[in-house]
Amino acid sequence: MKIGDMRKQISIQQEQPTPDGAGGYALAWVTLATVWADIMPVSGRETFAAAHLEGRVTHKITLRWRGDVAITSDMRVLYNTRAFNIHAVMNNDESDHFITILAEEGGPL
Repeated sequence: MKIGDMRKQISIQQEQPTPDGAGGYALAWVTLATVWADIMPVSGRETFAAAHLEGRVTHKITLRWRGDVAITSDMRVLYNTRAFNIHAVMNNDESDHFITILAEEGGPL
C-alpha cells in the first residue's frame, strides 16, 4: 500500500453515553479520530428479509497504524454520508505500519 492511495478522509467513531439533560443518558456516536484511508469494496450480496430485499456490501478499509486509538469491532467508520460497521481489524504483517479494517456498509447515521 502506498500512502498516495489513501485519498478518502474517514472518521473512526465509537458509541458513548452522553447526558440527556434529564438525569439520564442517550447513546451517541463520538469521533475518536479523523484520518486518510483507502476504501475498496470486497463483495456484495442481496438477501430477502422482513418482506423486502436488502443489499449488503463488505469493504476493506486501509489506513496508517494508529497507536493512539485501539480500533475494535464495536466502533464504526464514517465516510461522507456512509456508515461502515466494523467486523475485524488487522495489523498488516504485525509491523505497525498499516491497519486493515473489514467492514460492512449500512447502519444508522
